Amino acid sequence: MQYLHIVVNENVQKLHIQLNINVQLMEQCTQANFCFTINNMKKLLSFFVAAAFICCSAQVFAFGKRESVKSADAVPQRIVSLSPAATEILFAVGAQDQIVARTNLCNYPPEAEKIPAAGGFDGKLFSLENIISFKPDFVYLTDGMHNHLIEPLTSYGIRVYVSKSNTLQDVLEEIQAIAEITGHKENGAKCVASIKDEFRQAQDESKKLSAHKPSVYWEIWNAPYMSVGSASFLNEIIELAGLTNIFAELNQQYPVVSEESIIAKKPDMILFASDANLSKEDFLKRGTWKNIPAVKNGKIYCIDADLMTRPGPRVGKAALALCALAKEAFEGR
Repeated sequence: MQYLHIVVNENVQKLHIQLNINVQLMEQCTQANFCFTINNMKKLLSFFVAAAFICCSAQVFAFGKRESVKSADAVPQRIVSLSPAATEILFAVGAQDQIVARTNLCNYPPEAEKIPAAGGFDGKLFSLENIISFKPDFVYLTDGMHNHLIEPLTSYGIRVYVSKSNTLQDVLEEIQAIAEITGHKENGAKCVASIKDEFRQAQDESKKLSAHKPSVYWEIWNAPYMSVGSASFLNEIIELAGLTNIFAELNQQYPVVSEESIIAKKPDMILFASDANLSKEDFLKRGTWKNIPAVKNGKIYCIDADLMTRPGPRVGKAALALCALAKEAFEGR
């Protein structure tokens, strides 16, 4: 922005100089008996004003164009990562040394916690000013959570990437895209290939389960009850593990569901994340749930929230972990 002001000021000064020169020339011409009328003088002055303005505008436009191209092509060196999954992706592709700030929840790999924190994952838990204070040239956002930051950040000339990983394919494409943006294309390809191998391993292992795929209720929240729908990558992880999501027919990511529908669907297994502030006993205390097979048979499991719920480079390991849990719960039944 400072350079833009300099360009404009230089052109204004040139305009003033040019006008003074032309006035002097016209005075000299008048003295030499050239006939200049007032109207002719005005027309000539207007011509020089317009020409100088066009020149000034052209230089300003060219500067803006050069700057935008340069920003789009440059490899970012100061990245602010605003989600745990984003931080994991950056580490996975080898861009960890380019991160200058993260969120308080970015705890994997352990080295990530050595990076300064810009605030929490929720957009309400940090300020734009705090992000700007790290002098980023690239900010890694999450769709929905951080959309309000897109316009102000770009107005400062800061590039943004908005993550929108609803499916496992989205996750793989994002990893590759971030790898290319950060200058680690080859690492991204290797990371994606490794995850695909883990998916294949999970599928092979899940075939060892019984032909009847056990059904699972994944509790995201309980006030109101929320679960996993078919629009979430978690639904695909359930399927890779050889299980059946009882709410797969709902084309949403995390739909609100009724307690009656959960009971009616009689899930064989219940899953809840380690950050849900729940325990197995909490489910056993729900009196109306006593006839659900998962409750009667004690198939209620707490799963690692960080591993299982982040749309990042560990999605393959998440599928393998759930597959192993399903085998433990149902193999040989």
